[in-house]
Amino acid sequence: MTRQCVTSAPLLWLALLFSLPATGVAEGQAATPDTQMKGADPVQSIWKQQEISFYFQSFTTFYSCTSLEAKIERIMRELGVHARVKVRSAECPSSVARMPRVVMQVISPVEATPAALAERDKNKSVRELAQRVRGKKSDHPLDSLEEFPAQWRPVSLTRGRLDLQPGDCELIDELQKKVLPKLAVRIVRDDVQCSPNQLTMGQPRLEVEALIEIPKPDAAEPKQGT
Repeated sequence: MTRQCVTSAPLLWLALLFSLPATGVAEGQAATPDTQMKGADPVQSIWKQQEISFYFQSFTTFYSCTSLEAKIERIMRELGVHARVKVRSAECPSSVARMPRVVMQVISPVEATPAALAERDKNKSVRELAQRVRGKKSDHPLDSLEEFPAQWRPVSLTRGRLDLQPGDCELIDELQKKVLPKLAVRIVRDDVQCSPNQLTMGQPRLEVEALIEIPKPDAAEPKQGT
């Protein structure tokens, strides 16, 4: 009788444990935008303009110039970055690009630190002169020198809506090494393991946190009657 009581007690505790309501988001369950935003404090930020260029070489997957441009721009949008990408190669646009030079004109949020503000003010006079030459002040939000609120938000660079395939492994690896360090992006989980000279079987997976502008209320909510 005593032996039965000793063996049944752990089972009773396990039953009670698993009957408790779960807290948080279950592993593998997609978080909603509200879940992602919850608990993230707003960060005063400014727009930073820069040009990023690099040579991209892949040993397994080859892209046309237009498809490579579109794929990189789609990834950048997911990170809250406005980017115009131009792929330059002798093979473009009629064939695939073997080792193209990728040139990116980037506008991205950065925290409004004293160093970032000082760098912004270096180019302030140049931007104001350009506006005077055009004859009017730009109303485009990306041309604004004003601060705005942003948040660090989790972004998953996996298959999902980005439509990344196993063959994109080397592209994600190159962006991680040559582009992400120049943006307000923090690596959270790195499962990008590309096999040399052979197609990677699993899809690339890179979990990051990116500083993303908080949409204004009038931009986030659709207008009545539209």
